[in-house]
Amino acid sequence: MATVGMTGGEKGVTKRRGNGSRQSDIAREAGVSQSTVSMVLRGSGDLSRISPETQRRVINAARRLRYPTNAPQQRDGAERRATPYLLGVHTFEPIFPTSAWDYYFEFLQGIEEQAGLEGCNLVLFTASRDEDGVRRIYRDGVSTLRQAAGSVLLGHHANRDDLVQLAQDGHPYVYIGRREIPEADLCYVGGDYRSATGRIVDDLVAMGHRGFAYLGEAIRHEPQVDRWDGFSATLDRFGLPVPTPAFVHPDQLTAQWLDAALAGGATAILVESVGLLRVLAAMAGLRGLTIPADVSVVLLVDDQGGEFSPGQWASLRVPRNAMGRRAVRLLAGLLADPTGEHERQVLLPCAHHLAPTVAPPRAST
Repeated sequence: MATVGMTGGEKGVTKRRGNGSRQSDIAREAGVSQSTVSMVLRGSGDLSRISPETQRRVINAARRLRYPTNAPQQRDGAERRATPYLLGVHTFEPIFPTSAWDYYFEFLQGIEEQAGLEGCNLVLFTASRDEDGVRRIYRDGVSTLRQAAGSVLLGHHANRDDLVQLAQDGHPYVYIGRREIPEADLCYVGGDYRSATGRIVDDLVAMGHRGFAYLGEAIRHEPQVDRWDGFSATLDRFGLPVPTPAFVHPDQLTAQWLDAALAGGATAILVESVGLLRVLAAMAGLRGLTIPADVSVVLLVDDQGGEFSPGQWASLRVPRNAMGRRAVRLLAGLLADPTGEHERQVLLPCAHHLAPTVAPPRAST
C-alpha cells in the first residue's frame, strides 16, 4: 500500500498558505491569470484549451499553497475531515509504469496530482489474474476494494461482471475510458475519440484525400468503436465511400491487405494501435513504399516516447493526465454528495497533428 498526500515546505511559495490561500495567490505563483486558475480548479481546463503544462503548473501551485478546493472534506463550509478519504486505484491488467514513456504513466500522474489537490490518500489495488488474464475485483464473492471509500478503475480489458457487481454493492467508482453497461449506470471519464477521428478525416479530405483504408483492433471496446464511428460518419458526411475495415490482430495482417487497399485507391490509412502500425510500416518497407509520399498514415493513439511517438508519426493525442485528474475530481464529488448533480459521464477533447507522415496525395492518384 502506498499513500499520496500533500506535502509542505517547498521553496518559493507565497506567504499566504493553508486555508488563507486564494486563487489570486495561485495565479501569481503559477504565473497565469486568475481566470485560468479558476478554470483549471473547476476541471474545465481541457474544454477551455488550456495546455497540459499550464494546468499542471496551476495544480502544483495550488498544492504548494494548500489551497482549500471543493474537496469532500471542505465542501459547503463543512469542517475538515479528521481522516482523508482513501481512494482505491484498481488496474484490470499489469499497467504500473516502468518509465515516464509508459502508456499509463500520464493517467497515474494525473490521478496522483488531483488526489493531492483534493486532500485524499491513494492505495493501489492489484490482484492475481483469472484464466483470461484479467485482474478480477471479486474473489469468492468478496470485493478487494472494500477498504477504499471509492475507486478509480482503469485498463483496456475490464471484467464487466465486476463493474456491475460494484454498482450493485454501492461502491462509488469512476472508470477511466468510456464503458456502457445496460445493467449499471457507470461513471466514466474518457476521450472524445469519435469527434477527434472525425476532425482528422476533415483535415485529410481538405488536403485532397478521397480514398481511405482503416486498420482496427480485433477486440472492440467502446473507444475502438468510437474511432470507427467517427471515421465512417465523416466519410458519409462528405459522400465518400466507406471502406470495409480490417479488424485484426497484428499477426493476422497480410501484405495482400495493403496491396488491395492501395489498388482500391486508398491514399490514407488510419490505424488504431501501435501493434498494427508496426506491421503496416514493415510491409510498406518491403513493398518499397515511402510514407507519406506513396501513402499517408495516421495512428489513432499516441505512442509516448516509443518508435511511433507523436513526433515521428501523425497521431491522435489522448489527454491521459487530464483524464486521470478529472476521474479523481468526479470521484471526490460523488463521495461528498452521492445524490448531487454531477456530470457522471465525461468525454474530454483530444488533439491531433498530421506531421510528418501525412502529405497531399499525388496528382496521379
